[in-house]
Amino acid sequence: MILRFTLLCTMFVLFFGFVDQAHAQDSWWKDKKYTSEAVRAKYSYCKSTFKEIGQGFSYRNISNINRYFGDQVYLNIISNEKGYYSPTQAELILADFMDYFRVVSFNYKRSSRYNTYAFAVGKYVYMISGSKRELDISVSLKYCGDTWMIDQVTIN
Repeated sequence: MILRFTLLCTMFVLFFGFVDQAHAQDSWWKDKKYTSEAVRAKYSYCKSTFKEIGQGFSYRNISNINRYFGDQVYLNIISNEKGYYSPTQAELILADFMDYFRVVSFNYKRSSRYNTYAFAVGKYVYMISGSKRELDISVSLKYCGDTWMIDQVTIN
């Protein structure tokens, strides 16, 4: 009986701990009231786009990022690579960055969105020479047609 109670309590704590953690991960995105279902869907898609890009940084998966490249992407990578790049060039630059700066974690800290523009700022924690360091990453999206595309990525 005591074992069953302990197991039940443990499951309860784990469940609510994970629920709280999942909620905390989205604290960077402030939900708002929208004027219509279409507007709500537009910004829900924006949020999911940011999440997928964030997963690309978190897991060093460039395909989660490059699918949102348009004809040109502005990059500012630690002030070394700065300018407009084709999708292929941008992919190579970001892949090289992630290979050198091995990610430990990536989390968005805040975001903002407007009718045709949105941005999110996060922390990119990486390991180099046996110590953890961090960089700020800013990703901005533009709304083209019915799609959110990466406009620029800045890493400082």
